[in-house]
Amino acid sequence: TMSEKNIMFVIASLFAFSILLFPNLAEADILIKKNKLTESTVMGQIQPAKVEEGKTWIAKNKMREDIAESSIIVRLDLNKIYTIDHSKKTYSEIHLPVEIDKVFPPEAKQMMEVMRIKSSSIKKTAETQIIRGWLCQKFLVEVEISMMEMNLPMKMEIWTSTGLGIDLDAYKKLSGAILSLNPFTKNLAEEFEKIEGYPVLTISSMNMMGTETKEQEEVVSVEKRDVPAKTFNLPKGYEKIPYNPFE
Repeated sequence: TMSEKNIMFVIASLFAFSILLFPNLAEADILIKKNKLTESTVMGQIQPAKVEEGKTWIAKNKMREDIAESSIIVRLDLNKIYTIDHSKKTYSEIHLPVEIDKVFPPEAKQMMEVMRIKSSSIKKTAETQIIRGWLCQKFLVEVEISMMEMNLPMKMEIWTSTGLGIDLDAYKKLSGAILSLNPFTKNLAEEFEKIEGYPVLTISSMNMMGTETKEQEEVVSVEKRDVPAKTFNLPKGYEKIPYNPFE
């Protein structure tokens, strides 16, 4: 079954990944550092908080996102995306544009039949604040997922900035392709286009079968620096496995 963490990863993380893909972002390569805090309560019991550091490297037509033991490498020059699990030394290869019937294994297709997005909304608020020196605007996202006759509400508070020098038109062209990695985010692509700017701070919450999970992801720094070409290559010796967005 698909855990609450998986669902939040599918919607929140893939959205975040998509925003980082700008083939003409800048002449210089870019390194983005961020922190992610996860808190959960299971049947009223507060679980230990988890703090993870993330890094994103961006070069022309290429991007790599690392968080904990997972990586996503995007190679627009090859029309491919790689998802990597360093703990298991495995990777999956996805061709763009994504063809669900060819890419997804049977268990993923079965999960798609019992899950769907019931409703979604994005609202731009009048609230602004300075975060890490960037003037940010607040957006509210509400998504309701239907799974086996259960309704799973998810809320996201996204603070974005247009002051990072990012080519937002390039983002809108690319986000649909990246969000198509998963059928749920594919359906949200049009909604997410309403969000203006780059997500500096994202706060997500979801309640599923007695487990409440909250995630907070914040950009710590954005710097221009040369990124070695090998950063965007697959690790040697890893085993190739079928891509499954529900694992």
